[in-house]
Amino acid sequence: MRYKAIIFDLDHTLLDYSQSERNCLQQALEHYRLHEELTWEEFWGTYGPINFTYWMNRTQSNHNIWQVLEHSFTDTFVRLNREFHQCREISETYWGLFCSSNHMEPNADLILELLQSSFTLGVISNGIGEAQRKRLTSAGLSHYFQSFIISDEVNCWKPDPKIFELALQDLMVGPDEVLYIGDSLADDYEGASRAGIDFCYYNRRDTPLSDHQRPAYIIKDLMEIKDFV
Repeated sequence: MRYKAIIFDLDHTLLDYSQSERNCLQQALEHYRLHEELTWEEFWGTYGPINFTYWMNRTQSNHNIWQVLEHSFTDTFVRLNREFHQCREISETYWGLFCSSNHMEPNADLILELLQSSFTLGVISNGIGEAQRKRLTSAGLSHYFQSFIISDEVNCWKPDPKIFELALQDLMVGPDEVLYIGDSLADDYEGASRAGIDFCYYNRRDTPLSDHQRPAYIIKDLMEIKDFV
């Protein structure tokens, strides 16, 4: 057996971030009766790009998750010309719902159950520790992992190879003894490559690859992992 440990990304790899985000946002809007004034398409078409920008700029702006959410909701309602003065409250409502969500990628639980007896399992995620840990617990997956490396807890983000090195130290394995599985070529593939770790690309959307992008493995279904480890 070549690998001693397998490390997973979380969002869009084991956990279905998009489904959780959509469902929890819709619940938050309904809680404040905003769904009576706004269609989902109208809200999301405005909120989505605003929230993405705040999230991507959070480290440069030194914004925590509460500020990212509150600014996102505030700017959204301003742009939509909707008078709403409970942006902090709806941020807290949404975050509470999101942290307790349990949407998984297809077969995530099945592949972890299969792998746990033969490999040490870990997580590296560019997320918020509170949400990632609670969501894994809510989905019934947290007990599979011996290592959790979450970016905001270690102040380091993929693709920086340092976050991968922290995981190797935590699992007490070398880079040639690990397989990393993720959905992002920019963060996961680049980071794993820089750390000298084999990468498996979870290409669930069948994204075309360029000639210089050559992951060790490419899968469309998580159960395919069992065929090469």
